[in-house]
Formats: sequence, structure tokens, C-alpha cells
Amino acid sequence: MNRTQILDDIKSANDIDILVIGGGATGLGVALDGMSRGFKVAVLEKVDFGKGTSSKATKLLHGGVRYLQNGDVGLVIEALREREFVLTKAPHLSRIQKFVIPHYSHWEGWYYWAGLKTYDILSAMRSLGKTSKISKEETLELLPNLKRKGLKGGIVYTDGQFDDTRLCIDLVSTLNHGDSMVINYCSVENFIYGARDKISGVIAKDQKTGDTFNINAKSVVNATGVFAEQTMAIESKNTDIKIVPARGSHVVIDRSFLQSDEAIMIPKTSDGRVLFLVPWKNVVIMGTTDIVSKTLTMEPKATQKEIDFILKNASKYLEKAPTKKDILSTYAGLRPLAAPKREGKKSKEISRSHKVVKSKADLFSVLGGKWTTFRKMGEDAVDAIIKANILPDNDSHSEELDIYNGNPKSEGDQIHEALPYTWSDLKHCIENEMVEHAEDLLCRRTRCILLHKEATLSILAKAIDLIANFYGHDDAWKEKEKSRFLEIAESY
Repeated sequence: MNRTQILDDIKSANDIDILVIGGGATGLGVALDGMSRGFKVAVLEKVDFGKGTSSKATKLLHGGVRYLQNGDVGLVIEALREREFVLTKAPHLSRIQKFVIPHYSHWEGWYYWAGLKTYDILSAMRSLGKTSKISKEETLELLPNLKRKGLKGGIVYTDGQFDDTRLCIDLVSTLNHGDSMVINYCSVENFIYGARDKISGVIAKDQKTGDTFNINAKSVVNATGVFAEQTMAIESKNTDIKIVPARGSHVVIDRSFLQSDEAIMIPKTSDGRVLFLVPWKNVVIMGTTDIVSKTLTMEPKATQKEIDFILKNASKYLEKAPTKKDILSTYAGLRPLAAPKREGKKSKEISRSHKVVKSKADLFSVLGGKWTTFRKMGEDAVDAIIKANILPDNDSHSEELDIYNGNPKSEGDQIHEALPYTWSDLKHCIENEMVEHAEDLLCRRTRCILLHKEATLSILAKAIDLIANFYGHDDAWKEKEKSRFLEIAESY
């Protein structure tokens, strides 16, 4: 994918049907559905694809067992359908994952079993495996590091897992290899208005050069996640839409603390939240917290309080418990939740379902939602545009589209014993996936920083050299790039 060529194509296009602001899960879902209907689509991402919430998930492709507690049955059914879509159309990035809920009282065992049987029923023909109740001995066989004292048994259920940011990148490739135009480091500065004061395009800015230019489009979609309110405010300050950012923090530790390919689901922590311990690549991800955040930032950090919460609750279930010195990295993301109907509602009680709203000037905003349902969110957004009589009523075929496999054949020397990538992998990403900064390469095209922060810092200089050699950057750029990455690394 050549960024310069894509930018030129966007500038010269005069027949864009759908212009999407935001190149994360939501925006790419809108673009995918629009393209499947034969519409001309362009996507502008202000920074890099998936830099925000879309790269900070727990890596679970799931219907949402915990949402059943809040009565969100419709959301669960919808997510289970979309889970099947990703497992089927992106098998190189997703897989079936078994979970075990250990229980320390017989009553708890039957309670969790009944709840997960409901999950089975909602899965219907899309079930990945039946829920089963297993003995103490069987539970310890699956999870050797589980605390033995008081253990009565376990409940086994099946869900999905995926690589969130790699899915973002492969969706970008899917779109750019199709008839769409998707670009990073290109922001929207303002809207263009046409007849009856309706939005007819945007004034965009290339963040690399500082150049601004106009893009005309029949419809514009705001898919900027937790920043949706700010994007809407470009048009009008008077909006009753409220986004509640909920910070989800994670701690990454070595696989030795799980000693299993099965994940652990802790259904009720010290404050009632759910906690997962999930094997992913060569590490274990522990999370997530769910704290309403008053601060909007592209680089949220896991607070010490949240890290302590995760470690404390995990230690209640593990014989060999991780401590702060065992942490390989931490990361946090901000979920864009729909505003509570009443004040004081906790973030874990706010629905994860999405909605599409249309402003007076015809800005279509996709609010809320979750990674698993990105395709359905996109379909609903395009349906809303069609309902407004802006585009013809073409049928959606996004469920039928295969997602491009951007994983190269790994060859050559591994970059570090703690990181499952080779130098040829990094070169492939730089040459083919619009890498502009070391952050793009080490945080999202690969998941180096998430898997092991210190190992990533040890190969940083060589990674920067690879980017500089490809683009012809000088030593001054390399020094600036190093400082830039070290500052970003603080978030991990």
C-alpha cells in the first residue's frame, strides 16, 4: 500500500459516496460495509490505524458473558453472530479459546453453569462448544497453577480470541485492495456545507506535510470513538450526545503464571467486576478494569491502583502469583460507552450496545459498541445513510467478504528471544503497511511493546534504522523518532 498514491487518489476523487472519519474498528467496519454495497468509500485517520481503543482490547472475540448479568441479551446474540463472522473470514487472526471458571463452593458452580448454559442457548447454531461442569481434579489438570485450597471444580465454556490491531491493519489492506481509499495521518479540520446547509465534504489536512485540501462526499460518518463528541462539535456545540469514556487497563505477564492454553474467567472480583487471565501469543493478559475516565487522551495509562487491583485479584486464584516485578508491560484503552440514564451509574452497568445518530446537517455518528460487533456497527451506519435518502438502497454483502491475510511468511533471525517476530517481518510491514513511525511498527503492525516492553526498547534503534533506510530519513529524524517512541512507551 502506497500512502502517497492513496492520498493522491483521495484528492482527485469526485465521486466519494461515504467519507469516514476514523480508522479504528468502527470506521473500518463502516468502510467495509459501504464497499460491499458498491459504494465509493474513503477513510481518514488522524494518527495511525487502531492507535486508540482498537489496539487496547483484551483480545477476546466474544458475545459477552458478563453482559447477560445486565440483561443485554440482544447485544449478546448480535455479538455471537459477529464472532462467527471474524472466525470465518479472518481465521489467520482469530481462534477458538477455552475458558475455565474455577469455583470454590458447590452453589457457585451450579450458578455459573446455569448462566453459561444460557450463553450456549443464545449461541444456538453458532456455538463453539458446549459448557461443561468438571471436577476439581479435571480443573487442576487444565490449570496446574490454580489455587487448590477449597477448590470444588470448574466450568468450561468456549469463546473466541483475536489480534485486535492486526485485524485493523488487514481490514485496511482489504479496503485498499478493493475499491476504497484508506489513509493514516490525515485529519479533518472542518466540514464543507452545500445545499440546505447539509454537510457535503470536509477540509482535510495531511499531518505529514501540513497541506490542507477539500474532499467532496455525498455522506460523512463520524467514527472517532471516545472523541465522537469533539468531532460532532466541529459542526455544532449544541448536542445532547454524551460519551462516557471507561478506562480498561491490562497487565501482561509470562505464560508460566498460567501454565495452560486455557484461559481463566473470574466472574466476580473484590468489587464485582469480571477479570480474565488469557493466554495470548507467548504471554498472559490479565484484565480488564472498568473505570469511568474524566480525561480524554490518545495515550491512557493503567494507574497503579488498577494494576494493584488486577494483581491482588489474580493472586487469589494462583498458587504462583505474579507481583509487580513480574510485569512485562501494561496498557490501557478508553471504551466509548453510551451515557448512563441516571447519574451515579457505574461503568460496568452501562450498555455496550451501539447507536447511529444523524445531526441536522447530516453528520452520521456511530456511538458506543465493541470490537466484536464492528461489522454490524458499519452495516447500521450505512443503513442510516440509505434511510436518509442520500444513497441508493443497495444490499449489504459485508458478511460475505474475506479479510485480507497480511501475515508474511516469517523468515530469518528473530528480533529478540522474547518477541515472536523476525527482521523480515518488520521489513515487510514497513514496505507494505504504511508505517510512518517506530510506534506504528512496534505497537500495532507487530505487538512488540505489548508483549515485552524492555525487549522492545532493546531493539528500538535497529527498528528505527529500518524505517529510516526505507524512507531516506537522516540522523536527526532518527534521534527525534527515538525520543518520540520513549515517550509513548511510558504508557506501557
